[in-house]
Formats: sequence, C-alpha cells, structure tokens
Amino acid sequence: MRRVLFSPGWLLRHALAWSLVVFFVYMGRWQWTKGESSHGTLQNLFYGIEWWIFTAFVLYLWGKMIVEEIRPTASVLADGGSEAGAEVTEHAAANVVLASLAASPPDDEDPDDAELEAYNRYLAALREGDRV
Repeated sequence: MRRVLFSPGWLLRHALAWSLVVFFVYMGRWQWTKGESSHGTLQNLFYGIEWWIFTAFVLYLWGKMIVEEIRPTASVLADGGSEAGAEVTEHAAANVVLASLAASPPDDEDPDDAELEAYNRYLAALREGDRV
C-alpha cells in the first residue's frame, strides 16, 4: 500500500466516502421500513432501493480513485497533439516531458543562472521524494 493513501487529503476522502456510505445505508433502511409500514407506499420502497444504489456508486468511485492513485495512467501525446494508444505511468510521462525540456532550453533562459540550477536541483529532490 502506498503511503500517499494515508496523506491528510486522502484521509479526508476516506472519511467522506465512509460517512456517505453510512448515511446512505441508514436512509435506505429508513425508507424501506417506512415503505413496509401501514402508512408506507411503493414509492418509499423504491426510494429505499435508490439510496442503496447511491451507496454502491460511492463505493465504486472511491475504489476507482484508489486504483487510479496506486496505478496512474496517462495518454502520451505524439505527432502534434494526436493521442497515442499506449498507456504509461505518470512518472514515465513526466520523464518524457522533462527530457524534451532539457534537450532545448528556451531562448530567454540563461544556462549559467545559479538560481535556476538551484531551483532545478530542488525540484529533482522533490520528484525523488515522491517516488518513495
């Protein structure tokens, strides 16, 4: 399991997903029991089923977000913007972009700029920290 799933942002997402699941199940059970009572209607029973469908939808999206975080995919753009069919990891796509940027620095950039070199080293250290 990746440590990123326990970051503050992800902990908030986990809490939100599970609180929605608990709320939706509660509402579904309440509507279902209301539909079974003497004052209930068939509409209440269908609302009960609808709340459980909402629960399944939240669980599906939550699982999909986790899978995307663990195994990210990105489309590689080639030939002036057309999408290539191959899927690569986010890091590989970032490496392609970084390699193309490093190959030809912009004209307005001074290659001997010490501040720029220090900033680039800082960014490289951050990128290495994300790989862990």
